[in-house]
Amino acid sequence: MIRFIIKRPVAVLMTFTALLMLGIVASGRLPVSLLPDIDIPEITVSISRPDVSAREIENTVVSVLRRNLLQVPGLEDIESESSNGSAIIRISFEYGSDIDLAFMEVNEKIDAAMVGLPSDLERPRIVKASATDIPVFLLNITVAGGGGSEQRFSELSTFAETVIRKRIEQLPEVGLADITGTVSREIYIMPDEAKMRSLGITNNDIANAVETNNINIGSILVKDGKYLYSLEFSSYLRQVEDVRDIYIKAGDRMLRLSDVAEVGSRQKTPRGEYYSNGQRAVTLAIIKESSAKMGDLEEKMAELIDVFRTDYPQMSFEISQDQTELLDYSISNLKESLLVGGLLAFLLMFFFLRDGRSPFIIGFSIPTTLVISLLFFYVTGLSINIISLAGLILGIGMMIDNSIVVTENITQWMERGLSLIDSCVRGTNEVVTPLISSVLVTCAVFIPLIFLSGISGALFYDQAIAIVIGQGVSLLVGITLLPTMYYLLYRSGKEDRLTKFIRKISFKRLEEKYEKGMDFFFKYRKTILASFVGTIVLMVFLFFEMEKERFPKVRQDEVLVTVDWNENIGLDENLGRVKEMISVCEDMVKQTNTFVGEQQFLFDRDYDQSYTQAKVYFKAESYKDVDGIRERCYEYVTSTYPDALVGAEAQQNIFEKIFSASETPLVVEVSLLKEKQVPPVEQMMGMVSAMQARWPDAEISPPALEDKINVRLNPDRLMLYDLTPSMVYNKLKTSLNQRDIGDVRTSNELVPIVLSDKTREVGEMLSVDFVENMSGQPIPVSEVVSAERVHDYKLIVGGVNGEYVPVNMNVSTNRPKELTNEIREMFAADQNIDLNFSGALITSQSMFREMLVIMLIALSLLYFILAAQFESLTQPLIVLLEIPIDIAGALLLIKICGGTINIMTMIGFIVMSGVIINDSILKVDTMNNLRAEGLGLIDAIYVGGSRRLKPIIMVALSSIFSTLPMLFSPGLGSELQRPMALALVGGMSLGTVVSLFFIPLAYWFIYRKQDKNPTERKAAQI
Repeated sequence: MIRFIIKRPVAVLMTFTALLMLGIVASGRLPVSLLPDIDIPEITVSISRPDVSAREIENTVVSVLRRNLLQVPGLEDIESESSNGSAIIRISFEYGSDIDLAFMEVNEKIDAAMVGLPSDLERPRIVKASATDIPVFLLNITVAGGGGSEQRFSELSTFAETVIRKRIEQLPEVGLADITGTVSREIYIMPDEAKMRSLGITNNDIANAVETNNINIGSILVKDGKYLYSLEFSSYLRQVEDVRDIYIKAGDRMLRLSDVAEVGSRQKTPRGEYYSNGQRAVTLAIIKESSAKMGDLEEKMAELIDVFRTDYPQMSFEISQDQTELLDYSISNLKESLLVGGLLAFLLMFFFLRDGRSPFIIGFSIPTTLVISLLFFYVTGLSINIISLAGLILGIGMMIDNSIVVTENITQWMERGLSLIDSCVRGTNEVVTPLISSVLVTCAVFIPLIFLSGISGALFYDQAIAIVIGQGVSLLVGITLLPTMYYLLYRSGKEDRLTKFIRKISFKRLEEKYEKGMDFFFKYRKTILASFVGTIVLMVFLFFEMEKERFPKVRQDEVLVTVDWNENIGLDENLGRVKEMISVCEDMVKQTNTFVGEQQFLFDRDYDQSYTQAKVYFKAESYKDVDGIRERCYEYVTSTYPDALVGAEAQQNIFEKIFSASETPLVVEVSLLKEKQVPPVEQMMGMVSAMQARWPDAEISPPALEDKINVRLNPDRLMLYDLTPSMVYNKLKTSLNQRDIGDVRTSNELVPIVLSDKTREVGEMLSVDFVENMSGQPIPVSEVVSAERVHDYKLIVGGVNGEYVPVNMNVSTNRPKELTNEIREMFAADQNIDLNFSGALITSQSMFREMLVIMLIALSLLYFILAAQFESLTQPLIVLLEIPIDIAGALLLIKICGGTINIMTMIGFIVMSGVIINDSILKVDTMNNLRAEGLGLIDAIYVGGSRRLKPIIMVALSSIFSTLPMLFSPGLGSELQRPMALALVGGMSLGTVVSLFFIPLAYWFIYRKQDKNPTERKAAQI
């Protein structure tokens, strides 16, 4: 077949030219994204019940829903957080679950539970989560010039919501423009209580008058002769003047509302604000349409923002928290690594092949393989992302491996005197079987990666398939295009100048040193074998001793600092404290976004916070300043406000979202065993103090607490004074400016009408206010209510097993089981305390166990394939014995470089094993062939070693050089793959020595008794 192909060079070249053209076209159509398109199986249920405490929401709503939702099929975890006025339930599903079906199931369970929930509860809002829900960037809109009154900002807020947002959402690439930082208006009615008492008018009379005059009756279709008309009744309020002109009856007198109350429009008291670089702003979170390309969205948004800047010069527009920068930077760095690595490997081949033409054949085969691989990317639905690109980078070494093997083998046959065409045919045919075996071995190594459970398996599906595609195409190129090109280039038989120059480089000294090395290994074989056994012991020791984590730490120049002041402070005080915190690190900061108090985002659940909390996004001058920003903010908050809770986490991007890379190492979930509720505050604080004393460096923070004023109605006093609870409740809401009595419908919004009073302290309000009873008599509020201050949890957290208090521990340990046992022993005396554990340490352990199982599966598949190739049950053991030794070299280099064992290093072990054992397979196959030709065991070992010397060194160096750029390139893509590159470099370095010396020694050890002439060294033409 090879002879048939070589004799038809035009057909071969045209076929590959067509494939290259298709590959180039396909590359332009491939979607480009940061990570593969993965659906996150998560559903969020948002519950809103204003004016209700966290405890009441938990008891009456959340606990009921949580129990019902536990019955949803495919549920993996459920977590709830109840706070004053609202609650959130997050439901995680097993990866691969049909999220649309789960969404329907959740809706059905909630509908079924609504019967048993409070009648005034709005139906909870249910949202499906997706990686594309993460904003691509934030568009900050501020008043130009940095100044502006409240009125100007109010106008900007309305304009941004009604005009800018709608224009952005008209772009087909935009799925949603989520918004926060806006302000809204309200119409207030402030009664003149002296006039009202003299006229006998009550607050309820005003509320009833507003309601009566704010009814939209609708329309009636009437007939007038032969025509039909729509008769419309418009009786609802449209503006402030309409409210002022409402008539109210006092005895026989008709009065306008403005005669007995002040009616006006004002800005609604905000419960949260947003600031961009210290200036108040409105921000739009741009969420990409799931099917759109990131590059198209970036281009269209840039054009539209330029139009905004031209059309609206009174406003400033700025982009922040830009995910497209991360994408562009990561992809470009990986492309550079791909180019530089391939170039280094190409230059290396000139020195080993000692030929000016062969490297160009191999150099041409690599881009050919890459371009045709992109065609198969398109066919299989893969995208260009940091995972698939990294797979191609890692596959370069394997692609070069196949090309080197074929080229070197053809050259060796030519040097032995065969004709050009016979050398091409025999040289290719001789290695077809081992090359096919190598490709199968690679598939056996990488295919099991797709069996990783959860999102990790789905993500690395792209890497496994990318490497398998690269290997398959490389095999096709190696046994068809490469021998054909070799035949075409060498037909002239003349040596070019470059070849003459390169041939001056002699490798005889290298071959002589290799023989001396072999002599040394055979002379001290017992010591050498013992040292290799010791290396395996070292591998086991390092594996269990080194720190383990789920994913490698990736450097970023962004950080998100979260603060809960743990005090009942107002929004202005919250903002003042945050500004002071920002000022202590402003010399290291390039940009800040400040989220103070409650935010208005619909989809970004990471900004669900109360008015006493704040989040500050810092973009540092460089990634080196991130730790400094963390430390300064932490020191400022803890020293100035010791009761406050402060934390810092990586800025949320798609990578963080999918992998929870910033997940807390260990979370202790504390609850009461019998009641399945949370322990009393005093007991919980005592437990936290004990843990802080035992682990002072673990950054253990107490649970968030708050002071509440508990107002109780006195039932017998209410009956005595002829009052109802609703009368007192409405009076208190009026005094607190929170009694809504209707809405004014404008063209684009609903403006609430609020019955209000002068702003006063709570204590003053309770002591001096009066409430009118059914007879119109004023009764002091203090006579019917009592108030006391209580200390309680701000958030009530629940899970699969009920309520619990989470205690976060930032600890690093190789033995999480011992740590959790020690924590249990600390509180074993109280038998009513129940402890559960979660966090990165717990999930990492299960993931590593799963990864070990997958590695065992891969090794088993390797054994089966090698046994089938060698027709032997013992020879595969020679090859597989190399793997633990190579892993020891990889672990040692990772340890020296300060790395950890994570999923990327584990995949690095698999990649390295797939590359290095290919060399050993070819070496064992060569020794088998030489023995079959009649050579003795020792001669076969020495001759086979010399023949495979240059290819093994070339493959090792080309694989190392192709991955070296990833060790020194910045960017998320390179940093994510760096542990894998370290594993590859460390394993290949030691693995080359093993392939050259240990494999022949092990081969001799197994077959030494079968050799008829163990001491004979036959001369052979090498």
